[in-house]
Amino acid sequence: MSESRLVKINEPHCLRDRSVELELNFRKTLHKLGITPFSRFVIGVSGGTDSMALAALISNFSYSAKINSIAVIVDHGLRPESGAQAIDSKKELERLKLKTKIVKINEKQPSGNIQHWARNQRYRILLSEARMHGGLLMIAHHQDDQSETLYLRLKHDSGLLGLAGMKVQRFHHAVRIIRPLLEQKKLELYSYCTFNNVRAVEDPTNTNLKYDRVRARNHLKRDKLLGNQLLQVSSHVNKIVSVFKRHCADWCQEHIHFEFPIYACFAIAEFNYLPELVRIYILQQMLWQIGAADYPARLNSVRAGIDKIKARKKFTLAGCIVCPRGDRMEIHAERKRFISNPMLIIPHNPAVIDNRWLVKTNRPLNVNQMSDEFYQRAKKDKNLRYLMNKWRYPARLCIPILQDLDGRVIQPHIEECNLNTGVSSGEIIGTPPSKTTLVPIRKIPFWSEN
Repeated sequence: MSESRLVKINEPHCLRDRSVELELNFRKTLHKLGITPFSRFVIGVSGGTDSMALAALISNFSYSAKINSIAVIVDHGLRPESGAQAIDSKKELERLKLKTKIVKINEKQPSGNIQHWARNQRYRILLSEARMHGGLLMIAHHQDDQSETLYLRLKHDSGLLGLAGMKVQRFHHAVRIIRPLLEQKKLELYSYCTFNNVRAVEDPTNTNLKYDRVRARNHLKRDKLLGNQLLQVSSHVNKIVSVFKRHCADWCQEHIHFEFPIYACFAIAEFNYLPELVRIYILQQMLWQIGAADYPARLNSVRAGIDKIKARKKFTLAGCIVCPRGDRMEIHAERKRFISNPMLIIPHNPAVIDNRWLVKTNRPLNVNQMSDEFYQRAKKDKNLRYLMNKWRYPARLCIPILQDLDGRVIQPHIEECNLNTGVSSGEIIGTPPSKTTLVPIRKIPFWSEN
């Protein structure tokens, strides 16, 4: 393994004690989350110290964890040496007895906001691998990352909820994402790699000051007190947010009607009676769930939406059509910009469609966006009518059309879920001719999610 590419981490003293303590904390965190050595893990690995420490911790967790894990390295191709570094990291992971896979991104890089593009590409691949593997996605975010995130959210006015920081676990695109190292400092991960002779790749972009996160990192290195204060604030905010969310959940449970994943409605008068902060949170979360965007709508846009609800005006926001109907306000998913090229789904490889649906199939399929022409034809076809009648207009225009390679429309199982648990009731709508299932990615209302 090339010494020019790889850096061996060196920490002076107490490495054994630090290593034992870190492994103990890691096991305790997984135990609290109900994760056992027999759970299936997909590990996102960049090759840096943080992710290599996470990989080593999982490798040392148990023999079963090694067998049930796969480490995934995403090569973005942003640097000439990235391919060689990915291979070096793969060799190190295989030395840790972990199955390893390198996925190279071949898409053309954008001219701007490279880090945002790279992050989205990385998560898209890792989530896909986790679904195929049927496992949890492990990410190596640590306490220093948390401080940087809080710093950036404070700078960008992310509000009270943003200052609660990253969570140890969350569900995204039908995958459970775990961050088991959030309570650990980066220095502790360096020490662990040193004691266990784990080698890591240094990414030069981590010191490039043109990126906001690098500038935040440098500021926090100079001002240790600020980092600690941010973590303390986040701890207090989390307690406040927990009470706030319980209060919101009580109201939502009584007043919001959801039809997953493309429709919701609520009483306008009852909504307008709520305090402004509560209205902002509830509307933002509803729009995020129905609109299926990558991120919630900005607070200023949500405030403008609240004013329009008060005035009983129709508007579009965050991928949703919001319109009054009698004494209620309806939120429909909005059909996105038309895409003419179908997407091919590979058998036994669950695919995410439109950030909203998970398609599982045992045969190759093409997924097409609902067109006006198909919609008019489907309304008249008795075999396809249930697909239309199940959903309200105009949200039904967001239903994906599944076709076999000969162009015949496939009628999928549509998985019905308990609104509180997200567990399938086993009910199947229609009589599908093949084993193809259409599942809402977010199967429970936002107030019931972790």
